[in-house]
Amino acid sequence: MAKKLGNDYRLFVRAADGTTFSQPAGQGNLTRNGGKNFTSNATKDTEGYDTQQPGLRTLTLKQDMIPSLPDPTGYTRMETLDKANGTEMYQIRKKPFATGDVVFEAIMYTGLDDTSFNQGTSVTVGVTLTLAEAPTVDALT
Repeated sequence: MAKKLGNDYRLFVRAADGTTFSQPAGQGNLTRNGGKNFTSNATKDTEGYDTQQPGLRTLTLKQDMIPSLPDPTGYTRMETLDKANGTEMYQIRKKPFATGDVVFEAIMYTGLDDTSFNQGTSVTVGVTLTLAEAPTVDALT
């Protein structure tokens, strides 16, 4: 039985001019985090039990990176978006990574989180992407 390989999925960010997408250099692990929130339906007559129903879904992407610079249309673009609190279209593409290989696409906020400056190792950066709008493509579920 064949297995899916993590190396077959890569993150892409849309260029400032809105016409092309670039793959940030230095990508490591990419994680899709999400789930469903539940809302309480508890009332006095449920006798101490909190019945619930599905509510809104949450979704974030976590990208570990060892930035490979210069990378003006990739990592540097993400730095600019982080500083400006701007939104941009992100995609995850499955190998061979062509425009027709998109398995996830959404307008997202960029957050550059943890940065490690450890002696004797490359600088690493954690990136968290948070939904600004509902995904237009989500074939990862």
